[in-house]
Amino acid sequence: MLSASTIVLSFGLLFANLAAATPTPRASCGPSFEGGGVSIVAGSVEWSVSSAVAGTALDHTPKNDAAEWHVQQTGTTPPTYLVKDINNNELVVGIGADGLLTLEQIDATKPTQMWAISCDSCSSGASSAPGGKYASGCKIISASTGACAEVQHAGAHISTNQCAPVVAQNWDFGTAP
Repeated sequence: MLSASTIVLSFGLLFANLAAATPTPRASCGPSFEGGGVSIVAGSVEWSVSSAVAGTALDHTPKNDAAEWHVQQTGTTPPTYLVKDINNNELVVGIGADGLLTLEQIDATKPTQMWAISCDSCSSGASSAPGGKYASGCKIISASTGACAEVQHAGAHISTNQCAPVVAQNWDFGTAP
């Protein structure tokens, strides 16, 4: 018959082995935008709009490193952000009824305009990387739906989709040269 101490020791070793086998979550960081204009880039394309008018869907254009966005922290915990058109800070990126990202009039009560941003790597901030990338491997996640911003095939608008470890949802932030 097994003693109580042997049983306790056996369970202790079992739980220690299970804990050691549990994968550790990847480290992540939140970029410091510092009020500067940014490009939001995935591979060879970046976020853009044909015109700074409410209702305009976001497109992706060939990467040109032109700063087209201001990203502003909302002051919430955990941090969320507004992505504003650089030419009109009253227009922000929101999620339309069809899941497309569109420009909308800013409305602080509208959760579809708030985004969580989690990156694999961040430098100290936008001002530390003039003309370069300062945050990479970022997920841009809707605070209201939990879906991730995603670039689809050529000619498609930027939309949201269930978050997954795919290149189409992997964004970098950079400053204009």
